[in-house]
Amino acid sequence: MPITPLIKLDNFYLKREDLNITGSAKDRAIPLQIENLVRTNFTKAVISSTGNAAISAAHFCQEKNINLTIFLSPRISPQKLEIIKKYPANLVFSKKPISDAIKFSKKESAYLLRQSTDPVSLIGYQNITQDLISQIPNITSIFIPVGSGTTLLGIAQKLPPTVKIFAVQSAANCPISKFFDQNFKPENNLITDALSVKFIPQKNKIIDVIKKSNGTGLVINNEDIIKSAKILESKNINTSLEGALALAGYQKTINSHLDPGAYPVILLTGAKR
Repeated sequence: MPITPLIKLDNFYLKREDLNITGSAKDRAIPLQIENLVRTNFTKAVISSTGNAAISAAHFCQEKNINLTIFLSPRISPQKLEIIKKYPANLVFSKKPISDAIKFSKKESAYLLRQSTDPVSLIGYQNITQDLISQIPNITSIFIPVGSGTTLLGIAQKLPPTVKIFAVQSAANCPISKFFDQNFKPENNLITDALSVKFIPQKNKIIDVIKKSNGTGLVINNEDIIKSAKILESKNINTSLEGALALAGYQKTINSHLDPGAYPVILLTGAKR
């Protein structure tokens, strides 16, 4: 997988995982999972996804001629759905996509491309850290938009112990970050739709990893996410609202007089769709 760019903007750095082949950090893990699928003699794969993982899985399964079934929420964004439809995957809309995908994997002997329960995915996300260490050896902190937390766990496995980890979540869905941060207004409108997962199998482990790094969790309201998105757009950086969420997390640390160090990195995890 090619190294994604790292660019300096003001007093921070942006890690452009949104410039991966299919436009998201999912491209780090999905290809390795599919390699493992082939190695372990599976012929089918299944995934439940809000969009980015499904797009990545569809792309790489097509390359390997793997039969893929995707369970999607009826609330998937139309833009992501149009991209997925370009691939020869089997699409199933479900109100319970995660549980239905798990049932399907057992019934059809299909490899479950669920990153939060597949250790192989962590190896893929370790490669982001390896990129960063080569690009910015003095990295002091990293701001990660968090859904299931798998990306964070993978990145953390290879980070030097001196690097603080900041987990950033929306005020509309913050099961991890609210453990650390109560300074927010609860909201119902989740505009970072790629981070909609609510059940987090490794929640306690993620919290422990954040604590050990001397980082914290940050909860961000929609107003601040949109402000950060406008800042990025003004710099001609077109990325998803999840990336803007991570930037808003960095800005909250500055406003809260927390110390991200001299070399903070903000992870942009997905392209603007």
